[in-house]
Amino acid sequence: MSFAFVPSFAVVILVIYVFGLASVKEGLLVAFMTYVFSDGITGTIILTDLYLSGKPYAFDIDPYILVLQLIYPLTAAIAGYVGVKLVQKLRPPTKETQPPTSFPPPQEPIPPV
Repeated sequence: MSFAFVPSFAVVILVIYVFGLASVKEGLLVAFMTYVFSDGITGTIILTDLYLSGKPYAFDIDPYILVLQLIYPLTAAIAGYVGVKLVQKLRPPTKETQPPTSFPPPQEPIPPV
């Protein structure tokens, strides 16, 4: 089995931890964007290499490739979830500032001269 998802998995967890993303929504967004960009960059490099070397692109539908395309989004979701849970466990909760309970009185406009 190919473990090509492991570098992206590790990077997603690292990014979520470094930026302290504590919501699952933010974690999943970072995870899916990382996987989309890494797959896009890898595909572009492969196709560029084939083009520059003059080799034809063989379009074979391989069941293994199809299964991997189903597994990668699942590993992205798992990486996002694990990263968020890691941040929630290892970092103390941030103290949110409370909005003021009373607002200052409005200022009067300056009269025209």
